[in-house]
Amino acid sequence: MKISLNLFIIFFIAASAFLVVYIKHLNRIMNIEIEMTEKKLSREINDYKNLLDKKTKILNKVLLEERITKDLNMVLPSKEKIIYLNSIE
Repeated sequence: MKISLNLFIIFFIAASAFLVVYIKHLNRIMNIEIEMTEKKLSREINDYKNLLDKKTKILNKVLLEERITKDLNMVLPSKEKIIYLNSIE
């Protein structure tokens, strides 16, 4: 009776030790996945900000050209008609 109780206690302690190691392993895997997901999200947010910046620059250019042509009746000359001074070609 005493031997079976001791064996049961040893088995219980061993099982709980393996369970702790297994849970620690699962926790590590989950943290690695969370870190990878956060990095991916960060990259996507940066890409989105860059796209918004490009959109803003393009929109500002278009709006400026529209305002110049509408308010001042000015037209941007073609590249062939622009004269550059002190330029090195």
